[in-house]
Amino acid sequence: MSAPLRWVSHAVGAGLGRRYPFVLCYHGVGEVAAADDPSGIFLSGELFARHLDVIADAGYELLTVSDLWRAVDSGPGALARGAISFDDGLVKTMRGAVAMLLDRGVPCSVYVPTGLMGRPHPDVNGELIASPEEIRELAQAGVEIGAHSVDHVALTGLGHDAALEQLRRSRATLEDLLGSPVKAMAYPFGAVDEQTMEVAEEAGYEVACAVSGAGPWRAMCLPREPVHASATPLRLRLKMAGLYGPVYAFVGDHGPLRGGRRRRTPG
Repeated sequence: MSAPLRWVSHAVGAGLGRRYPFVLCYHGVGEVAAADDPSGIFLSGELFARHLDVIADAGYELLTVSDLWRAVDSGPGALARGAISFDDGLVKTMRGAVAMLLDRGVPCSVYVPTGLMGRPHPDVNGELIASPEEIRELAQAGVEIGAHSVDHVALTGLGHDAALEQLRRSRATLEDLLGSPVKAMAYPFGAVDEQTMEVAEEAGYEVACAVSGAGPWRAMCLPREPVHASATPLRLRLKMAGLYGPVYAFVGDHGPLRGGRRRRTPG
């Protein structure tokens, strides 16, 4: 089936009430001055809470990313299920959004650049990344912890051996820290190509996340919808339905999608 026909079929299904699986990718949740957030990745805690209400009102069950992939891979059991993920493990986000999810009894997944734990993020205006102790506490609270490379580098810009080293070392560091297997990861900057997917599989991962918007579900290139500060409840519903990309391509930055242009995600 061609891409246009696939989107039409998808839209018809959504219009008839079919609730497709989705993964949302957040980075920052917390109060940050606009001048300190040029990429617009930080949502207020209030907006994030509204997002959770939208998801709950739509009747979705939220899982970890790995559990959702297993449901997708097994067949129709993934309908009306979704996942929330966070890249980078920023302290503000962990203490705000992740704590909010835990209070609601909602699982989530966090992807951490292991070489930067406890240090300022080089691409997010020096925002602190959670320390090893904080990451361990999140895992003990039930958060799925995955890798996000060692140094938060675009793996597509590295050769095979260097990319493999980034992925193997980050996984080993987390497994030593948590005392349990780590089988999930997210590509820094969402940068992924066929070679990078092969390297991720070679490094022992079972699930690897992109930030591609809606698309085909593949274990080593799991589609996620990026969520920025401009994500109104309407935009969120479109992302959940897998329709934000084609709708935006059709209407552009106008009407209810004004201000929603795609941004380069820093992590």
